[in-house]
Amino acid sequence: MSNFKYFIRLFVFWLLYFFVNRLFFIANYLEEFLQFSSTELLCIVKKSVRLDISFIAYLSVIITILLFFNSIILRKRFNTFISGLVYWINALFIVASALIIGGEVSLYAEWGTKLNFTALSHFANPSEVFSTATYGNYFTMLIAIFIAVVFVKIYTVLVHQFFTSTRYNYKQFIVKIIKLPIVLGMFLLLIRGGWKEIPINLSDAYFSNNIILNDVTVNPNWNLIQNVLKNKSNFKGNPYKKYSQEQVDKFIKSIKKKSDSTTYVLTNKNPNIVFILLESWSADNIESLGGLKGITPNFKALEKEGLSFTNFYSNGWTSDQGMSSIFSSFPVLPHVAIINQTDKARKLPSLNKSLSNYHSSYFFGGQLTYGNIKGYLLSQGFDVVKDESYYKHLPSGALGVHDEYMFIQFKEELKHLPEPFMSTLFTISSHSPFDFPAEHKLSFNSKEDKYVNSVAYTDKCLGDFMGSVKDENWYANTLFVIVADHSHNSPIKRRFAQKERFKIPMLWYGEVLDTNHKGAQWDKFASHIDITPTILSQMEINVDNDYFGGDIFDNNSGFIFYSFGSGYGMIKEDGNSAFSITYNKFIESNFNDSSIVSEAEMFLQHSFDRYLSY
Repeated sequence: MSNFKYFIRLFVFWLLYFFVNRLFFIANYLEEFLQFSSTELLCIVKKSVRLDISFIAYLSVIITILLFFNSIILRKRFNTFISGLVYWINALFIVASALIIGGEVSLYAEWGTKLNFTALSHFANPSEVFSTATYGNYFTMLIAIFIAVVFVKIYTVLVHQFFTSTRYNYKQFIVKIIKLPIVLGMFLLLIRGGWKEIPINLSDAYFSNNIILNDVTVNPNWNLIQNVLKNKSNFKGNPYKKYSQEQVDKFIKSIKKKSDSTTYVLTNKNPNIVFILLESWSADNIESLGGLKGITPNFKALEKEGLSFTNFYSNGWTSDQGMSSIFSSFPVLPHVAIINQTDKARKLPSLNKSLSNYHSSYFFGGQLTYGNIKGYLLSQGFDVVKDESYYKHLPSGALGVHDEYMFIQFKEELKHLPEPFMSTLFTISSHSPFDFPAEHKLSFNSKEDKYVNSVAYTDKCLGDFMGSVKDENWYANTLFVIVADHSHNSPIKRRFAQKERFKIPMLWYGEVLDTNHKGAQWDKFASHIDITPTILSQMEINVDNDYFGGDIFDNNSGFIFYSFGSGYGMIKEDGNSAFSITYNKFIESNFNDSSIVSEAEMFLQHSFDRYLSY
């Protein structure tokens, strides 16, 4: 029997096993699943296949390598050994899958999450695990193991085969050598989910606002492996622990200090909120922020009627980091991204959760699977989340729908939203490869000219949109928060960790702005994590301990923590620093008070402790 037929049977076998395990999970939470429509339940099958196949492809790579050596060694004893090894590898994974699904079913009732690193870490104290387990948990595990035993028998009878090697000549040996990377390449393609630029991740399985539907869809084996890999830095606890808890608590309390009053810049306590997130807009594109002239004339015109924040920074360097910083006020940490760990990210507070009476929506012309943004948004309870899969009829580039068409579509989407609403448009055209449908008119004799022209294109789209919505019924009661998701290299050469590299534009705009603040500037230092607390403070919603950031218009610390690829930095009015973890030294240093170093370290220690606690 050929190896090809074996792999076909193997894939069918594992897909069936995962399907039965999902039925087992659903049976344990039948009351919840009976509330869903048949269409939603069928989506579980459709959406689960890609991650299932990805995991099976991982397993197939191991088997393929073993079978390659088996095919070139002409010894029956070796053939017997390899055949037995392939059998026991499958049997081991079948039983391991049973333990994972059994643990997941038991854990879900308590934590509402899939089996993850945090749960596994409790096995460091096994007595604690077994003492808290119920008879129901043991019974659940026994059923899962019984299902595994049945499937081991099915594998033995219907799938497994004895892999023999036959004599071959020189040409056949060359064919085997050539075939191996081709077969492995095909499996690797299945592992990453196809040719698309963004590899497969949890968001590819997410399809519903109901978390339990998404969780049962995600392959438990794939999820656990990814979760452990992404939490590998957690094995030894907080790597940034340096100060006593008393010292850290005292410092955090000092930067969270509030005054008796804040400056209210809005005339309405319950406005609609429209976020326009500008992909990769650096402050270097904004003339009023010390940037180059002539790139963003429409933004400049909006500044005359809006409130501009002149010392505003991103906390990270990627879009996914920007989402959790903006909406959840969670800082960006070196080497880990909380948004990529759904079990942690879903526990974060967020503007959406705080505005429970608001209808929430998010629109993007590209793939929201990037950085698990889709998974984060759905886990935070956004009512509507749409990406390029909804807009295939619109003109697109390499990454998604061009900004001019998404702005037009966004206007149409806003017409149908119930008020009050919080809605977001995330632009895309100012992201590499910058294939926007407009002429390149600007040149600064730099390799960043394509980027600069893409910003100019989005600026034109932004201006057209803002001019087109002024007659809409919802406009008069809407606050527009126009802000970049992160910065970008520009014709003004910035060092990667330099504070100016993280400076970005933010503009508040709309009829709900108090007249005294239209056309004004707010010079206090602030960052992404301050956006949500500031908006909620303007709406007189108390958020004392929920969020890391502070109210920009109150007595917030003016204290900015940011991370770059291999380190972290701190910005204050009296100086800044940036520390490289890789080189174990400061690569940026400009401060008058040496205490800024310890403040950065204490903030990082506190932030990572919070990260571990989720």
